[in-house]
Parts: sequence; C-alpha cells; structure tokens
Amino acid sequence: MLLQKITWPVEDSDDEDFDLESTCRITGFLRMFIEKGTLAQLLTFWVGWEMLPPELRVEISGGTLPTSSTCFETLKLPAHFKTYMDFEKSLVSAINSAQTGFGLV
Repeated sequence: MLLQKITWPVEDSDDEDFDLESTCRITGFLRMFIEKGTLAQLLTFWVGWEMLPPELRVEISGGTLPTSSTCFETLKLPAHFKTYMDFEKSLVSAINSAQTGFGLV
C-alpha cells in the first residue's frame, strides 16, 4: 500500500540532474527497504507521523545522507549509493535520528 502512494522521480523533472541508472538504482533500493518492513519508523522520518498520507514524494539528491521535508512529504535520497547495504545503513541511521514527528518537544 505504501508503494502505491509514492510519486517517484521522473526523467524530465526540474530536480537536480541525475542519470537514469542512478535514479533507478536508488529507487530500487528504497523499494527493497520498504518491502523489508520498518514502515512506521520510515513514515515518521518521512512525514512526521506514522499515518500514511494521500501522497508521498521521492527525490534524488546530491547530499550525503537521506533527508526529509516533512511539510512537503518528500524523502530526499542521495544518488551516491552503489550497494543496498550502504543505502540501508545510511537510511536506518537517518531514521534513527528522528525520534518524534515535528512539533513535539
């Protein structure tokens, strides 16, 4: 169900220019991560709470770690990962850095 809510990056978007191979590799890694579980923590990191919104967005970025823009329900994934293990380790680290959604002290 989560996968159906995602707006995936498209080749002709206005985002930073990343080749199709990198985009497919990183979005494939995200699909694998989602299929493995840990969805509540991923959603909290992605949108700020555990409830599934009507739409989620994924962007490929030039950063070093995955980040999220909770107000825009956008997950920004760096394009530099070459293996799933490196991707997973980085995403889990980013997820674990966000203990609660926004607006909570």
